[in-house]
Amino acid sequence: MRWLDSRNKERGAIAPIAAFSMVALLGFTAFAVDVSTMYAEHAQLQSGADAAALSIAQGCLATPPAAACSAPSVEATNMANQNALDAHTNILNATVGAGVVNVTTQSRDSSGNNHFSLTFARALGIQTSDIRASAQAKFGGFAAGNVIPLTFSKCESDPFFTKDLQFFPAHGSSLASDPLYECTTPSSSGLEVPGGFGWLDDPANNCSVRVDIANPWVGTDTGNDFNGACSTMMSQWGAVLANPSKTVEILVPIFDNRRGTGAGAEFHIEAFAQISLRGWALKGGSGLPENFMTAEATALSDSLNLKNSDLGIFGRFIKKVSLAEAMTLGGPTTYGATGAQLSN
Repeated sequence: MRWLDSRNKERGAIAPIAAFSMVALLGFTAFAVDVSTMYAEHAQLQSGADAAALSIAQGCLATPPAAACSAPSVEATNMANQNALDAHTNILNATVGAGVVNVTTQSRDSSGNNHFSLTFARALGIQTSDIRASAQAKFGGFAAGNVIPLTFSKCESDPFFTKDLQFFPAHGSSLASDPLYECTTPSSSGLEVPGGFGWLDDPANNCSVRVDIANPWVGTDTGNDFNGACSTMMSQWGAVLANPSKTVEILVPIFDNRRGTGAGAEFHIEAFAQISLRGWALKGGSGLPENFMTAEATALSDSLNLKNSDLGIFGRFIKKVSLAEAMTLGGPTTYGATGAQLSN
């Protein structure tokens, strides 16, 4: 009968379908399992490379330099193996240059083969994978850094003092002496260090002040006139903040001491305040670059009944940043201000 012949022709069709399905299933399994283990292996290699680069860099900072600096490969092998679950890592290179350490790690199995063995991918003919990770660390003295030429008193940066959005009045303004904003700390000379903010000297006229970690005394700009060199930067900030979803974060120097008077006055920069800027009133009147307000800054200004003569900036205190964190490596080690940090 015809229907019996038709059924006989289809016998055994399930076998090749199942075979092809198993190949596809193995392929997906290989992708899911082997790729995840490869990511885990790379994470271990990266951790080992980072630890090795930092350890070698710190060894080079020692006086005299430690063995890690003169034998970087030995130190790299030790640190990388400590960060590997199987305690096996190959060091492709570990070099020390002028203030720079470079380390590259590679997978190694327990038999000493420099590759990562795959499991399910073997069914597809892929036996191993070459996994590597690199790290770079810089070491040396901290150089000076450039920041906006404004400064706050130390007590202004106290996170317990600030509450959400805040208005920082200009140093010397009547509002700076208001009980709500009064902020004084004693200096080493016994004089009170006032609150508020003030402009710093900008000898290069580029809206920047250079703070040297070895000698962080910075000259003050007499008066509180707007620094015209900051016009372009302020206009750019205003353009960004015009979008309610955007933010502008700046580093503002924090002073904890002062000396001298008049044109010879100087502030001692202790650290930096990371501020989320929300507006500013740096000159009587309105409009960029001297003045700009976000909606919330305007609301705070209205609630405080601020006048055109009340100069200052609006922002939120985020955190305190040390001089070392804000500086760049590459300066002299004469003053003992040294450090090592990952750079890549």
